[in-house]
Amino acid sequence: RDAWTIVLASLPESGGRAAAEAQARRARAAGLSGAGVLRSSDFASLNPGYYVVFAAVFDSLDAAAGALPDARAAFPTAYTRRVSG
Repeated sequence: RDAWTIVLASLPESGGRAAAEAQARRARAAGLSGAGVLRSSDFASLNPGYYVVFAAVFDSLDAAAGALPDARAAFPTAYTRRVSG
């Protein structure tokens, strides 16, 4: 499935998943209820070797872009990204 998301942080897999999960918890505490973690190596559209902390899954770029200001309130460097398998 192709979708859009907001990337909040990318952490090297070598640092372990726990650090990424901690960032996702911080995002949920900041009101980003759809936040989670994915492994970039599982998606062809992402650079491998990272745990990606994301804000939510969106059907379109416009929907993701609309949610970007809220994400940037807690994660100033957040950005939209297309994710596909």
